[in-house]
Amino acid sequence: MASSLACTFVLACTIGAAQANTEASAAHAQAMNDIAATPPCCDGDGGGDDEWQGYEPNFSAAELEQMLRQSRIEEAESRRRHEARMASDPEYRSFFDGFWNFRPAPEQTPGQHCAARFYREGSGMVIMGPSQESPSAYLALYGPGVPVPRSARKITVQLLQTGEPRQTVEVFNLPMAGTGGHGMLLMAVENAGLLLDGMLDTHRFEVFDRKQENVLYILEWTGGFAARDQLRSCINAKR
Repeated sequence: MASSLACTFVLACTIGAAQANTEASAAHAQAMNDIAATPPCCDGDGGGDDEWQGYEPNFSAAELEQMLRQSRIEEAESRRRHEARMASDPEYRSFFDGFWNFRPAPEQTPGQHCAARFYREGSGMVIMGPSQESPSAYLALYGPGVPVPRSARKITVQLLQTGEPRQTVEVFNLPMAGTGGHGMLLMAVENAGLLLDGMLDTHRFEVFDRKQENVLYILEWTGGFAARDQLRSCINAKR
């Protein structure tokens, strides 16, 4: 997939498709954002005081040991509640484990506008197949670290993915609805077959700014082979 991601980037006729796909899942994204707003464990009050200067402790070693013991008890209880909810709440579990969903081609245009989306812990990736308007396939990445510009723009980023060296690539950065208020990175791949061939079953993506100073996006999907096969079947369908 690395070589294909360095292909020519195309924007025309694609923003609408990406927007439609993400708006269709806006309600679910909001539910996932609600889950993200409540950490699963160990979310005690940290004080948030950046001006803290430190001081000599005014408690004994025995009192310190008691505080550490109580902290371990509270952390264990938080983890127990998290694991219990993971076992009983499918929405909650899907937020942390990640999940795929698919958009089939319209009946009147088989093989066109096929899409697959993976979502995990607040970040998502949409893989869109070619359409009558554009022969390219597209990757759309969105998450809390992606910049939200006023309008579409082209930016240079550093891309690191499983099994490949770091690459410098140009992508389109878009403000998009239906992504929980996040920005989107859109990249075009001229050959959909090469993109599908490059999909791994477990595949991690990391995107940094041009100077590699800030992390813009991190996502690791699982179940990539099944998703690839379903998407390929949709794209290859004929009238």
